Amino acid sequence: MGISLEYLDAFVTAADAGSFSAAARRMGKAQSRVSTAIGNLEIDFGVTLFDRRGKYPILTPEGETLLRESRQILDRLKALTDHANIIAGGVEPRLRVACDELVPTTLVADLLGQFNPRFPATELELLTGVMGDISDMVVSGRADLGIEVPLGQPDGRCDWRHLGHLEFIIVAAATHPLARLARVSQDDLAPYLQLVPVSRGGERESEAFIFGSRVWHVENSQIVRELIVGGEGWGALAEYQIREDLEAGRLVRLPVVFGKSMFTAGIYLVNGKGVRLGPAATWFANAFVKAIA
Repeated sequence: MGISLEYLDAFVTAADAGSFSAAARRMGKAQSRVSTAIGNLEIDFGVTLFDRRGKYPILTPEGETLLRESRQILDRLKALTDHANIIAGGVEPRLRVACDELVPTTLVADLLGQFNPRFPATELELLTGVMGDISDMVVSGRADLGIEVPLGQPDGRCDWRHLGHLEFIIVAAATHPLARLARVSQDDLAPYLQLVPVSRGGERESEAFIFGSRVWHVENSQIVRELIVGGEGWGALAEYQIREDLEAGRLVRLPVVFGKSMFTAGIYLVNGKGVRLGPAATWFANAFVKAIA
């Protein structure tokens, strides 16, 4: 049995309008054509959809049941048509964004909230990683676009653009022995556990920045923060991550004397070498630039 979409449209419109004549006016068709379409649909279904004995047609119990499914079919058809039109216009049906887990989650969530109404037909996949993980995902084709906080600058495998920077602070728990020192040297740091971020591919900070005699390499900076707050060791964390900890006195900035207790790392937009970004990816990239400025 092949069900005509024209018949379904007439059925749903008549139910919504309250009569065949009102449905005909809405659809811009003759009443006889609407009546015929509904009659043919009843033949195809093998059930009576409307009770026509009164002044106005009334849905039968079978009609009420089939109305819900008919409406769902027409809604899905409209969504399919809209999606096809968007794709035909060049908007990506799917966008995969890889974001360094150091990027503030509130910023990312706000961008996603803005993205949704602008590109309702674009499926979005958000991936996370650290340092070189982001470029790896873009190069491998796992992601279309990346927001990366690398050590130094992104490598030459991707096209990239500098967006801004994050500030990092060398800290320890207020209860840690290092927190009691007025001046902290490399020799002071050496006896204590240093917590260092590492990518899934093994990329980590240069040995020039490793001062602890014992080092733990951790992929997730939030776990690093928890360990430092718990007094397990010391390390460098993004200032925005620990602002409340510093204000509450859970963490202290170490007064290092061999360099700066605060340093910056760049945030970069990365995408495939020579790859032209589509409308959704372009919007996301530009929105991120504005948000971080």
